[in-house]
Amino acid sequence: MGIKKRVESAATKLTSRVTRSDIGRRLSNPASTTSLKNRGIEWLYLLALFLLLAGLSNAISNAGVAGINLSPIVANPNDQNVTETIIIMFGYIIGALGGYALYLSGRQTMRARSAEMFFVFGIALLAIALTVGYYILSLTGA
Repeated sequence: MGIKKRVESAATKLTSRVTRSDIGRRLSNPASTTSLKNRGIEWLYLLALFLLLAGLSNAISNAGVAGINLSPIVANPNDQNVTETIIIMFGYIIGALGGYALYLSGRQTMRARSAEMFFVFGIALLAIALTVGYYILSLTGA
């Protein structure tokens, strides 16, 4: 058998496995494309929410201040640059994921081992988010 036939047979096996899988069935279903579009809008909404929470408008309004972009975190509690906004947004997202993991650990439909894993993972993510937040507060002098 030639190389071309081997590649074609491998590709056929792979595509048949993908179409038989749960993800393949969901993506090939025409009703799921509207769900994917709705999820995309939800993700964009969450991104906009986290950007506004992190202070994007403050960073944009302070962009003209001299010397503000010299360091990643500005030592003035009233000023903020874009890098600091992204770092703060990262902390908020990590904290939200930690809270969601803690929520998943408390659900009754999970096995005990999975619940323990989600609980430990959630506590670790919340600890990282709090550490990032307090580190930025200590640098800004607020």
